Amino acid sequence: MPTDAAEAAPPADPLAAFVSAAEAGPLLWACWQDGHLQVCGGSVPPRPITSDIGRLFVAALRAHFGEAASGVAEREWRLGEQPRRLLPARTVRRAVASAESALSLLQAQAQVLQFDFSAVMGGWRFRRVLDELGIDPASLAPQRRQALDQLLAPAFLALEPATPEALAERLRALLTAGLH
Repeated sequence: MPTDAAEAAPPADPLAAFVSAAEAGPLLWACWQDGHLQVCGGSVPPRPITSDIGRLFVAALRAHFGEAASGVAEREWRLGEQPRRLLPARTVRRAVASAESALSLLQAQAQVLQFDFSAVMGGWRFRRVLDELGIDPASLAPQRRQALDQLLAPAFLALEPATPEALAERLRALLTAGLH
């Protein structure tokens, strides 16, 4: 059954299969091949194809970019997990670009929050938590300040952004755990 479909081998990053298939032609679809659901692209899909392409694409976006950045692309391009047999390649390209932009914005916001909560830099949110707890900033040694920044660092690197409230609560917990 000859088609102009380009079948993608399952990559480590599921989103890569969609990007690769989007380069192969104007349409993407999902079909069973050798017992595995494959993302394919081309001009004319072979028969039979499944109605899973929309669900698979949303899952790949979420896995790659996280719920927050993916959610922006999903809303902007009206994507969802509803059954869908075909997906335009341009929608894939534009949704990926949208999610990349949203992720960049979220990362910039996380960096600003990291400055705000930095013990080493004496960020304003850090000082506010100290004030709430009645802790004199001068009582914290430089090594302790570095340790606090290191303990909070993973929250700023996660795909899902931490809220200022959650960060302040985590900082309070660290400061009141007898570690200062």
